[in-house]
Amino acid sequence: MKMWRIAAGLALLLIVGVVHAQGLMISRYVEGEHYLAAKQPIAPPDDGKIHVTEFFLYSCPHCYHLESDLNDWRAQLGDDVEFSRVPVLFSAGGEPYARLYYTAEKLGVLEQVHDKIFAAIHEQGRRLPSESAMRDFMVSQGVDGERFTQVYESDEITQKLREAAQAMQAYPVTATPAITVAGRYYITGRTAGSNDRMLEVADYLIAQQRKAPR
Repeated sequence: MKMWRIAAGLALLLIVGVVHAQGLMISRYVEGEHYLAAKQPIAPPDDGKIHVTEFFLYSCPHCYHLESDLNDWRAQLGDDVEFSRVPVLFSAGGEPYARLYYTAEKLGVLEQVHDKIFAAIHEQGRRLPSESAMRDFMVSQGVDGERFTQVYESDEITQKLREAAQAMQAYPVTATPAITVAGRYYITGRTAGSNDRMLEVADYLIAQQRKAPR
């Protein structure tokens, strides 16, 4: 009987320890340390969803290396989470790459070409440094060249760039990749501890938003 009590006591201590460790894991993310408050919070659409945004740059190697994990992470997000991307405008080629992203989106081929653009730049050494190079690439993906040029140079895409610039200033975004949650919080690899851990911090903030009154 004594041995049974000792074993039961040890089991109870183990359970308490696991629960306590889980509690520490959930609560260890601190504003100002692991994530930042937006400088100018952005009101999300009134659709009842938690909006999560990745700020990225096609030429950024860190964005490229995160992409696979990011895609796996996106697949397990709940239906109450809306994920989107914003291409940043800084660094060499930032604006042309952003224009390429929004052009692909407008043409309805973004899901088809997004990973291939990353692969062209980081695996094949094709930097796509100019509109003509981007056009050739998109034509190789089945896009009409004249239509690509028309959309790429359109005022609609220019407006998209203005909106991207405004979103960058609101947090403000100074490095990629970065993730924002609910228009209120901003996570970088530096604040999270690594690029992969950004996803863990984002999970934590999403969970907090689910508990918050809508």
